[in-house]
Amino acid sequence: MVRLEHGRGYLSIKAVVQPLVLTRRSEEEALRALRDELEAVERTYEGEVLREPLVIRGDLDARWLPDRVPRDVDLVLVLFDSGSKYLLRRLRELGLPAALWQDRGCAHSWSWDTRGFLSRWGVEAIAPIGPEEHGRVARVASAVRALARTKALVFGRVPAPNVASEWSFEEVERRLGVEVEVVPTGDLLSRMDEVRGEDVESVLREWEPLFENFDEKRLRDVARLYLAIKGFILERGADAVTINCLEDLMPRRFVTPCIALARLIDEGVVAGCEADVNALLSMLVLSYVAREPCLMGNVYFFRPWPGPGFPPVEERVEDVRRALEENVVRLTHDVVPLSMSTASRWVLRDYHGTGKGATAYAPLPVGREVTLLRLSPDLREAMAVRGRVVRVGDTVHCRLSVWIKVRDARALAEEAYAFHYAMAYGDLTRELALFSRLVGIRLKVL
Repeated sequence: MVRLEHGRGYLSIKAVVQPLVLTRRSEEEALRALRDELEAVERTYEGEVLREPLVIRGDLDARWLPDRVPRDVDLVLVLFDSGSKYLLRRLRELGLPAALWQDRGCAHSWSWDTRGFLSRWGVEAIAPIGPEEHGRVARVASAVRALARTKALVFGRVPAPNVASEWSFEEVERRLGVEVEVVPTGDLLSRMDEVRGEDVESVLREWEPLFENFDEKRLRDVARLYLAIKGFILERGADAVTINCLEDLMPRRFVTPCIALARLIDEGVVAGCEADVNALLSMLVLSYVAREPCLMGNVYFFRPWPGPGFPPVEERVEDVRRALEENVVRLTHDVVPLSMSTASRWVLRDYHGTGKGATAYAPLPVGREVTLLRLSPDLREAMAVRGRVVRVGDTVHCRLSVWIKVRDARALAEEAYAFHYAMAYGDLTRELALFSRLVGIRLKVL
């Protein structure tokens, strides 16, 4: 996997693919015989990192296979010219998923048999049917390896109020490979105070074209916070962040991080709210398998309510009944990446109708298919929810609301691990099914 760099993040991920050619012929003869197939491989994996084919001619070559495959490979691609399938048992030593290539990438009969044989040897074998499916497999394989190289920063006191997260960070690393480091809020505030004024001015000039109603005074502290977070990202080599804003940051200094986090997402950094570690991990999974931005939010069954607080209980009860009947849920939060919006500029607003702080609104596309994801508290399961956006609005508290038509709102309510979910565009359930298989977790799809 190409190392994630700040400013590129999830956008920099490419799968490193190693073709393996099994044959009894000489290397030159085998490559000549498979020329058309190898050209199809190049077209299919254009945009990924495709290694030169390794030709495996017999037991001796197979025995040394683990030494010949580079350590940065995410996926091996198996092509048969001729030769025994039993050579494939050495793939077990690589610990990598194997995609089986057949007939211009459209795997069928013999691939099924090979897949069954490899599964007996503990190899995760996939038989993709068509170039699109090969692309999906490559993205997932690279996502698994990218997570194992990912570092996330949690700013603020832990555990945070979100109790349905995994707070053993050793367990997070053991199960998904993600390293988590906590940065105290005091350190973040000290770093904010150290930010140079000219750097703040530079950021504000960059941000001015991104707002319909730019207000330098209201955004100055947000820009300072953004630079402080960015400094820790670069210093610690991090790829993702989340912040204990409600319980730790804002009571100590009322700076709303929403716009800063949205800017980081647009730049390729996965950025979550409220120090919800499992929500951040869910965002990482979605962004890595899709190589696109995602956001997180609260899933509610009740209507928006202006300003702090929620609707009266009678209205909440009525809204829950209607949501179950119509299978429409509301995802709402204050971090709105422009890279996910239909607009090119934000509208600057306050925080939850309080007249203080800074949030930003930008519309999301109506009619777009989306996938919601949440990892279970123990990271052994995940729930994916397919839906379609039916309405979007600026709802003050929180700033963005997205109404989503789902298949079964009752099942979501009965099986949800928490109310924070990550959301990305498209139906990613096939990718998530393969991802779950590769990392050994159970996936529920609603």
